[in-house]
Amino acid sequence: MDYEKEKKKLLSAKTPEQYIEFSIKSKLEGPKKSSITTEWLNKSGYTIDDIKYARNRHPFWREKRNKGSYERNSRRLEYHNYYKTDEKIVWDDAKLSKFYDLNQEGNADHELARLFKTSIPAVNHIRRKFRFSTILLELEKKKPNKAAVIKLSAHSESVLKRLIKEKGKK
Repeated sequence: MDYEKEKKKLLSAKTPEQYIEFSIKSKLEGPKKSSITTEWLNKSGYTIDDIKYARNRHPFWREKRNKGSYERNSRRLEYHNYYKTDEKIVWDDAKLSKFYDLNQEGNADHELARLFKTSIPAVNHIRRKFRFSTILLELEKKKPNKAAVIKLSAHSESVLKRLIKEKGKK
């Protein structure tokens, strides 16, 4: 393999998308490609974020990233399932208020699941209801404050979606 020839080809890329394509086809090993990438970025004026963006959209990397994702997610969901009782969790205003505050602080889904002794899907359900409530309030030209979001979150997701759809048409 001719290192200089491979390097020249990589450095000839005009766009991040083209660079990713050349990089995938290149026979060079990771560390060598890494130093060439730095050189290409300096020469081209693109940033590492441009490379990441192009890489995340390339079919090769999408497929590679998604391989085993179902199994990984299943293990993660099972590992962080803190709902170990037959008792149904009641999401009253006090719990929703605490959840709202912790969610605003940027707590991870598994942290919220542990704190509220529930599952990650349940946490994501409440987050969706908060998001739909916020969207609905914005469509109504109202400030999406904590009290208003919590009040609307008493509705089901399907009701919130329907209301958003109705308000969006006006």
